[in-house]
Amino acid sequence: MDEVAAERARVDVLRRDLGDRLGKYRKAAGVTQRTLGKTLGRTRTMMSRVESGARGMTAEQWAVADEVCGAQGALVAAHGVLAAAEQDYGTHALMQRHAAQRAAAQVEVDALKATPLSHAASLAGVSSDLLEELIQVVTKLVRRLGRRDAIRVAGLTLATIGVSGMDTDECVRVAQALDSPRRVDAQVIRNLASTFAHCRRQEDALGPFGVMETVVAQHGVVRSLLEGGCLEGGLSRSLLALESSMASSIGHYFVDLGDLDGAVRYFRLARKAGHDARSPACAAYAASNMSFAAYLSGAAHTAMDTAAAARSLAARTDDSRLKALAEQRAAAAYALNGQHGLCLAAYARAKELLASDTRSSPASPAYWVHEGTLDSRLSVDLTALKRPRDAVEAASNALARTDRSYAHLYAFAQLHLGAALVADREIGEAARVLGDVAGLADISPRLTSELCAARAEMAPWQGTPAVRTLDTQLAACGIVLG
Repeated sequence: MDEVAAERARVDVLRRDLGDRLGKYRKAAGVTQRTLGKTLGRTRTMMSRVESGARGMTAEQWAVADEVCGAQGALVAAHGVLAAAEQDYGTHALMQRHAAQRAAAQVEVDALKATPLSHAASLAGVSSDLLEELIQVVTKLVRRLGRRDAIRVAGLTLATIGVSGMDTDECVRVAQALDSPRRVDAQVIRNLASTFAHCRRQEDALGPFGVMETVVAQHGVVRSLLEGGCLEGGLSRSLLALESSMASSIGHYFVDLGDLDGAVRYFRLARKAGHDARSPACAAYAASNMSFAAYLSGAAHTAMDTAAAARSLAARTDDSRLKALAEQRAAAAYALNGQHGLCLAAYARAKELLASDTRSSPASPAYWVHEGTLDSRLSVDLTALKRPRDAVEAASNALARTDRSYAHLYAFAQLHLGAALVADREIGEAARVLGDVAGLADISPRLTSELCAARAEMAPWQGTPAVRTLDTQLAACGIVLG
């Protein structure tokens, strides 16, 4: 039996021992299970399961039970030992899982390194040194994210230079531009943009980490072309606009990883590139993203300032979706600052902009913004504003309007509905919805983190069948609660 399994067995023994002690102290004090359960807000059946070791209780409930049964601190002390053992088990189980992921990733890295470079080089006219450099970039991300398919990773590496999905002539054109930036022309930029657009479509369907390593490496290629200089104005601006879009996407990946400082660095880079490209749309999108990162970090005034910049920049475009996104970011900043009226007014303006949307291009950086995504974020802010019933309604509307093929957006729409239901004390339905989210949690660490936060809000209903079922689902998905 390995160490983690032994800790799991010890936790089970301690839980059964604690339940047995409770039964003995309760009987010695002449207290029935029904009476003790009533004091603790639990049924007799639940108390029976606690005494058998099948269920647990909170530290506060054990303190009350200790006092009612006259255990003079013995039950509290025993629960402290159990809680420490449970924490150790949870920590070590998570470490074991991560170690397994790293080991699997190393296998993939070895397979990736073993991929014959000469064949790939001859395929696209790319030097082995260049491919080796790109593989090193991907390798770092493979180790970090634990991707499980070495062949797929190798394919993504090649895709960073435009090999995947292009014919031979296009591959050669991109490879030649990489070897000599003087050869960059409009077709090379279109090829790079096409590969990036493919990544974004994959991201919509699979979540961000299915494409992260590709986009990061692509962005490095674009930067190397820009640093090579000698591009005429129009080409330089087109490449800068592409860099801005890529940097914004990478910033979002860092948001999902929980690295807000890293996200802000990329969003700033995206905003500067957008300005240098003379693209108000790219700069507005980057500013909207900066506002969102500030909102997540709790910096209300920074969120408001950058949302104001996004509004101003978006106003210089004909992109209604981009304008609606800027309004939503402003609304979230107002909610964070406690300005309820301004928050709801900004959401109303965002919806008006979408209703009048007749000119937004499919190429809009905010192409994913629609009434469903607005309602999903609105539900979060309504929950924060202590309006749970309205939050449930907004989240329900969001889920109904969100296309399931957009896996990332759909998962967060479900999560926001579950959180709103918890706030509205609809625990049974909340547990059902959050249980569905558990199966999608590997899409994003941020999704997992917010799912755990929603579960933490269910602590008052810890012993209910619905919450116990949810905990089972979370555990089955490898989610360890703090």
